[in-house]
Amino acid sequence: MTMAAQLPPRPIDATLSVTKAARLLGVHPNTVRAWSDAGRLRYYRINPRGDRRYRIGDLQRFLAAAEKSPFAPGTADGFSRRSTGTASITSIGAERLARAAALRLDLDSTLASEDAERHRRDLALLDSIARGTFGVATLEDDLQRVADEVRDAGDRALVVIWEGRGDRLVPQAVAVPPGVARPRLFDLPRTFGVLGRAIDAAGRRQERSLGEAPGTTAVRSGPSDRVTLTLLPGDRAEVAAAIPGPNGPWGALLVVAGAGEDFGPADRDLVTTLADAIGAIVGVVRREDEVAHLLHRAEALRRVAGDIGSGLDLDRILSGLVEHAMVLFEGDRGAVFLRQPDGGAVAEVSRGLSAAYLNAVREFPRPSLPSAAIAARRPLFATGYRDDPRGSAVRAAVVQEGFDTLATAPLLDGDEVLGLLNVYHDRPHAWSADELETMAALATQASVAIRTAQNFQKMATWTAQLQSIQQLGARLNHLSNVRDIGLAIATELRQLIDYHNVRVYRVQGKELIPVALRGQVGEYLDETPDELKVELGQGITGWVAQHRIAQYLPDASTDPRANTIPGTEDDLDESMLLAPMLFEDDVLGVLVLSKLGLHQFSDDDLRLLVIYASFAAQAMANADTTERLREQSAALERQVRSQRELLQITESILTTLDGRAVLDGITERLGSLVACDNVAIEIVDPSTGLLTPLTARGIHASSYLEPWAPGETGVATWVVEHNEPAFIEDERTDPRVNHFRMPGEEDAMMDGSLIVVPLRGRSGATGVLTIERLGVGNAFTHEEFELVKLFAAQVSIALQNADVYRAVEIRAQTDGLTGLLNRATFEDHLDRAVRDGAGFGLIMLDLDDFREINNRMGHQAGDESLRRIAAALTRSGRDSDLVFRYGGDEFAFLLPHTDGSGAMAVADRARTAVKLLGGPLTASFGVATFPADGTTTAEVLLAADRACFLAKRSGRDRVATAAEGLALASEFRQQAPTPVDSESPVA
Repeated sequence: MTMAAQLPPRPIDATLSVTKAARLLGVHPNTVRAWSDAGRLRYYRINPRGDRRYRIGDLQRFLAAAEKSPFAPGTADGFSRRSTGTASITSIGAERLARAAALRLDLDSTLASEDAERHRRDLALLDSIARGTFGVATLEDDLQRVADEVRDAGDRALVVIWEGRGDRLVPQAVAVPPGVARPRLFDLPRTFGVLGRAIDAAGRRQERSLGEAPGTTAVRSGPSDRVTLTLLPGDRAEVAAAIPGPNGPWGALLVVAGAGEDFGPADRDLVTTLADAIGAIVGVVRREDEVAHLLHRAEALRRVAGDIGSGLDLDRILSGLVEHAMVLFEGDRGAVFLRQPDGGAVAEVSRGLSAAYLNAVREFPRPSLPSAAIAARRPLFATGYRDDPRGSAVRAAVVQEGFDTLATAPLLDGDEVLGLLNVYHDRPHAWSADELETMAALATQASVAIRTAQNFQKMATWTAQLQSIQQLGARLNHLSNVRDIGLAIATELRQLIDYHNVRVYRVQGKELIPVALRGQVGEYLDETPDELKVELGQGITGWVAQHRIAQYLPDASTDPRANTIPGTEDDLDESMLLAPMLFEDDVLGVLVLSKLGLHQFSDDDLRLLVIYASFAAQAMANADTTERLREQSAALERQVRSQRELLQITESILTTLDGRAVLDGITERLGSLVACDNVAIEIVDPSTGLLTPLTARGIHASSYLEPWAPGETGVATWVVEHNEPAFIEDERTDPRVNHFRMPGEEDAMMDGSLIVVPLRGRSGATGVLTIERLGVGNAFTHEEFELVKLFAAQVSIALQNADVYRAVEIRAQTDGLTGLLNRATFEDHLDRAVRDGAGFGLIMLDLDDFREINNRMGHQAGDESLRRIAAALTRSGRDSDLVFRYGGDEFAFLLPHTDGSGAMAVADRARTAVKLLGGPLTASFGVATFPADGTTTAEVLLAADRACFLAKRSGRDRVATAAEGLALASEFRQQAPTPVDSESPVA
């Protein structure tokens, strides 16, 4: 372990060297060392070399002990034992006590003298600083003068005044001893070393009470937080105190002691007082600077307001606004944004900003500081804008641009936002309330100037156009013919724009057709509509129609898009204006003005022509709308009539629950709804997936009823596959059409129009409805197509209703386990058969010992056996026979038009079929006939049931007749069917 690691902690007031301690005690330094080594005088080692330091308090206690003891500090008794002749011990003690008292008085006198000197020196330093004149030179010069005085007064190794800027400390003044080169200090973090501790302590205690010592704010460095360790190596003491400011510490004062020296409480008090004085000096100088700056700013603002408010040129106003704002607020960059009609913002003037950044912020994205300023209607600023949550929407652009602080002020005209004034700083710049107020005043003046300039520009244009626009609008309002509208425009334009030729084009399909033209000079007098007709995209006129962009050609002959009209000179000097007639994003036509000579028109002429083109488009759109309204009224009348008929047909279809009846009704009634030559309905076979013709009416009904071959395709298969309707105006041009090959005709293709719509079920197309109209130029209309689709939708609903009804009906009549008809259905059929009066046979059967199967093998095996028995019974019957599940293990046959022998044959086949299923399965059968064995439902049912009971009683697995069952009539009572055989034994 090194000696440095063994040094005890050194108190901050252990500052006296051996020499000074000896001088205060009035002894030789070696005597002090001897007392120290003997352990009688406390000392502290300050470095590995063994240099010693003593505390004044320890020396005072040492002298106090000497006064109380009869021995002076010396040998074993405390003093050196020199021969004193015959002197008594008492006299020796008195002498030595006198010497100790003298030493104490000398020490107190010396200490008092040194304290007084130090106090006078400190007061002189503070007086010099207080009497100093500050603010004449720069703040840096004033701080350097203070640092030099502090260093000279205390003979310190180094004095530094640091200014806090954000999270950094910047050295503003550095003082060193004479002859020593001034070191170059770098910026430090605000929390670095003893400086950070001092600032942190000041932050925790902003104010001191009146009775509290100021030294509590000064901080002495420890071994690990020295600031100048690399600059001044070795063991040196440092003291730092925060320099107060209006909003927390302005900075910090750092004082470094000389080699071997330390700081006592008085030194710390002095450093704290000096830091307070420096804070006052900074405040005074800053306030003087602020006052001067405010006066300068007020004067500058007055000049700026006068500058930007005295003109009507908007560009000049905006440029001056940006430049003045950057000067006023010492900005590194600046821009003024004006809001556009679409809500975006364009940087009309900018300084130091990239095009990428300006484009990124043109939409006033949210959240961003400009959008927040608009919402607050006052200037806002943000330091570290890249990390500010208010700028999260534009963070990437801010990071790319590289600035730190943004201040933005909305330009307002009442409730309307005209734009924004932005000032940017590359380094952190905390805007003061006064600066923001000044920026608000500047923005107010700028808003007035901008609105005035904009209004002036608008008024200048509107004044020239208003009368012409009013006249044009008044004339156009009375016109409904396209040609008359074109001639009216040509006449009105002549009053404002001097031209030699005017043409008004209308778009018809893919062509531009001139509907009005007028020539004033010979070169234009012989033009004809056929010569001027062009295709869309052809020539300059077609280009304007295609791209919807107005054009001014000062020299039309040099434009590669221009076409020369036949019969005119190729190099004719001609100027042209062209404007598209736009109405709701549609190009209705083009207005073209021509004049002989070069540069005969101006940009204002082009703007005026664009205005007229919009009025022309409105007028022509009104004319087109009037014509369309006439056509639509007639079509609507036809449609209403057709829909009324459709409702009547739909009402009858929707009340039909028989699917086949629905389909037959379609082919009969659709012809009254839409005129056609053929109607056909085809249904998708679920088992094969092929279309199956179901019904057809018309000229080619037999051809439509021919079945589809596997793999054959046509329009109907396409409709089913895509589940979409098909409207074919010309059958010859659609490759999907599968034409019929008529006998004796080589060309199977025929002229006609087709409408094929799907009949939709819950899982897709279940069929198609096809209507056909034959002939050329006799195609279906779109209104008829919509009507057929609507009709097909209603038909689909009717078919779905019929399917649902049939499914419910079957489910209500069927036993869920076996799939046979259930007991309720049996009773309905039996009652109906009795009412009809025709003879029929009835077989009742009961499974033998079926309960044993359930008990031995479980109910699942029993259910499976019931399903097999049901299938076997169905196979044993005839096609006309009906098989029912009467109860749990009871079944019944209803045999239409069957006598007793026929019923016995069926019963015997059924008994054999059950037995052949294998295992213990057998059944007992009872046979009765109507009307031989009963004339009512109850009688014939009782006869069959009684015969079945006899069969079970006679040994099971046999067939008994109603006649045989009469023997049990007295002891048999008909019972409700049971799920299994009775457990009671059968005799």
